[in-house]
Amino acid sequence: MSLGRVLVEEFQPEVLKWLRERVELVVINPWVEPERWELEAARVDAVISRKGKITRDQMERSGGRLKIIARTGVGVDPSRVDLEAAKEFRIWVTNQPGSNSVSVAELVCGQLIALVRHTHEAHRAVKENRWSDYLKFIGTELAGKTIGIVGMGNIGARVALRVRAFEMDFLVYDPYIPESHVTALGGKWVALEELLAESDFVTIHCPLNRETKGMIGASGLALMKPSAFLINAARGGIVDEDALCAVLRERKIAGAVLDVIANEPPSRDHPLIRLDNVLWTPHIGAMTLEASKRGEWGAAEEVIRVLEKKRPKNPVVDAGEARLLMPA
Repeated sequence: MSLGRVLVEEFQPEVLKWLRERVELVVINPWVEPERWELEAARVDAVISRKGKITRDQMERSGGRLKIIARTGVGVDPSRVDLEAAKEFRIWVTNQPGSNSVSVAELVCGQLIALVRHTHEAHRAVKENRWSDYLKFIGTELAGKTIGIVGMGNIGARVALRVRAFEMDFLVYDPYIPESHVTALGGKWVALEELLAESDFVTIHCPLNRETKGMIGASGLALMKPSAFLINAARGGIVDEDALCAVLRERKIAGAVLDVIANEPPSRDHPLIRLDNVLWTPHIGAMTLEASKRGEWGAAEEVIRVLEKKRPKNPVVDAGEARLLMPA
């Protein structure tokens, strides 16, 4: 007997098979069929989402049917799920902490190497039969450089472990992490302003909420070295994009690596798209087979727990007590 009707994205076949044995599935890619996703989200008992958005309107139209919104990743910011509405309508919201931390940390470290060794430009030169341009691609070593890590959760800590292997120094800003924890990992806990001013690379690994929205703005960017790079593989809204565009256009910092943007996907005429000192990826930090499997399996199991009237393991919104368990 089916436990209910569940809306999911295009997940691993084994995850979908396991779910089909327990529930009625509606499988939709929210970017390919956004209107259908929006419609079906109000007609199901549960939603498992990677990229799909769940709004107050969808929750209200569900008429109390929707019981759980299970995220496959860590992020549960308002750009994905209206947490206040979920609390109001007593809908469980869950995430998968730690599921993508290795994948995001590895992407960030890969981008560090790409930046200092100009691998993207060098690849293009070879493809264009410009082998003799190799002298243009003289890079620098990461060893001895300083990276500033904003947010020392699962992902930030894994970045720290990896940059130590590169013989880099690292600074950390995270008001919720004790200084002793950072020191034990070999880093130095500093204020955000000092981190921005002293780092050769700044990488962001904090959640997007009221406290962090626009946290890296014009005044903070003005503190960065002209030779410094900003890396954002967290959430676009943490960085003031107008301010970032201005400092990049005026070459006040060397460049940026962006895996995220406030409104995804960006429009073709977005000013940051046009700049030649921005290295883009389309929010692929968590897009590895391993991270996808961990997140999808974890979210699927959370849905079944709730449909069986059990408490989920990783609640962000507690439907029973109608409260948020993390900052919105």
